[in-house]
Amino acid sequence: ICGAVCVLIWANVTIQTTPAQDDAQPELKSEEVYQLSDKQKQRRLSNAEYMGVPMTVRIPQRFEMYSPHSTEALRDLKSMGFTQVILDWPNLHDAATKAGLNVVLANWWIDKTRPEDIEKGIERAREVDPTSLIGFSVMDEPGRNSPDTPFGYYIDLYEELKPKFQREFPGTRLEISHWGPMASWDETYYEYFSFLYEAADVMRIMPYPDLYEAPLDDVFFMVHRSRKLMKIAQRELPLVVILQTWILPPENKLPEIDELRVMAYQAMLSGAETVSFFDYNTDVWKQTPGFEVGFRDLMAELTTFSRKHRDDIATSSIRDDGIVTATLISSAGTRTQVDVNTRRKAVGTMTALEVRTTSQSPVFPDSISVAPLRVAQQLCPAVPQRFGCVILSNNCCPSTSVRSRRAIRRSRR
Repeated sequence: ICGAVCVLIWANVTIQTTPAQDDAQPELKSEEVYQLSDKQKQRRLSNAEYMGVPMTVRIPQRFEMYSPHSTEALRDLKSMGFTQVILDWPNLHDAATKAGLNVVLANWWIDKTRPEDIEKGIERAREVDPTSLIGFSVMDEPGRNSPDTPFGYYIDLYEELKPKFQREFPGTRLEISHWGPMASWDETYYEYFSFLYEAADVMRIMPYPDLYEAPLDDVFFMVHRSRKLMKIAQRELPLVVILQTWILPPENKLPEIDELRVMAYQAMLSGAETVSFFDYNTDVWKQTPGFEVGFRDLMAELTTFSRKHRDDIATSSIRDDGIVTATLISSAGTRTQVDVNTRRKAVGTMTALEVRTTSQSPVFPDSISVAPLRVAQQLCPAVPQRFGCVILSNNCCPSTSVRSRRAIRRSRR
């Protein structure tokens, strides 16, 4: 993974099927959308189906950092409010556990990986304190890093490893990442990449819009597109959304802290389970004046917001002017509105890249204590149970592999 902020997003999100705004672009056949030479128009048409569509979500409580390489770094991350790390150095898991951080182990497996090397990875997992080993990543961006490895390989690997992990590591989930989903994808891409969603318990995605000064609202739209993949695969998965804290030559430019804030809030308000950053590199951060201090302040802000609203249920959507709006309702009926201007310019009364939080009058009388279930039912009364239950529990809607797709999958190998 290129250095970035990652956000782990559960598919414990309810998407209400409210129609897009009346002034959205005319509906085109999907094939026509992807044949446009005007990339801005292509993106606008591709995202039109998600405009104004509300999602009912929980605020994430997990914050993750990629690739710390010292005990000191682990202690620093813990002090910043991080809850977990993804490790590519096998000798740090004990130090991470002692620092109070949960662990995801990173692996790099392709179809040419020898069975004995896979067994070594599993042996490594056995060395980690089982109470802190929460994830086991089998590959990073296989579509880009090993394009010759068919996705069917990862489904076979998942079906081989899952029973073993259920026996030996019942609290550990199998994970994988991929680049995208992009606005330029056609239905062939969606169909093929949906196979990866049959190959893991957790999916990691990485919107890096600031690498090319692209619109920052792509974070919100990429989450929507990932749920489209889940719908095709018929599996609701947690997501890791990866946001940028690394530099790409030759520009070697970090995102501004205000841009990073906007990306992080979008991830949190679109149902992230975990916000994760790639990667921990203070030497790089120090090259941009103010970034390291600003990032530490941002983490304090995000973790404070997360704790304050941990029991709230939020309904969020995005408008065609780039404003993400979310209404958070607590179990006591307290209402908070969060507006995020994803544009690098002022929109209406909001300044460029502003995140505005407003406390509103309680939804219910002060004398009434409203259980989260009742709040959820009021927010999404028409949502089917298989989606509605996900709001209340991460475990009540278990993922199920779609065996009817096996023949198609095999034909793509």
